[in-house]
Amino acid sequence: MTYFKPSTTILVIYLQCLVVFAQPVKVSDSGELELALKKLTVLGSALYIAAHPDDENTRVLSYLSKERLVRTGYLSLTRGDGGQNRIGTETGELLGIVRTHELLSARGIDGAEQFFTRAIDFGYSKSAKETLNIWDKEKILSDVVWVIRKFRPDVILTRFTPQKGGHGHHLASAILA
Repeated sequence: MTYFKPSTTILVIYLQCLVVFAQPVKVSDSGELELALKKLTVLGSALYIAAHPDDENTRVLSYLSKERLVRTGYLSLTRGDGGQNRIGTETGELLGIVRTHELLSARGIDGAEQFFTRAIDFGYSKSAKETLNIWDKEKILSDVVWVIRKFRPDVILTRFTPQKGGHGHHLASAILA
């Protein structure tokens, strides 16, 4: 029986993962190409920031990206792993994976770019202070700053204000923005 060195085994597994996770080449149709060419003539960018995947405003993102032709992004501080799931059995981290894929699919439709932080959706919180303590405010703030510096938006939009945001996650997302 032939045995492989551990490094060879790891390399084989790594290469198999690359094949499994490789994305097929997306062929753009003429409409997508025309939109991309039009965007070259417009300067401007907008970043929409909110706490959860379901806090996005797809109409605004689509309008900015496809009508105003500005570079548009959505920063969801969490991946929605603490939310509700009425149509499936996924909860916790698995629900976060489902919500992540939903957002990535939505960005394929509305033309915006998708970003996340390391914040965990731990369920309901009554205050921004509680949320920021659990999230580790400095760590999540550094993620937000990193996205802003990378994306370089001309305008930052928030779903909520620091004064009126419903619950702690929403208030914290507005404070961090």
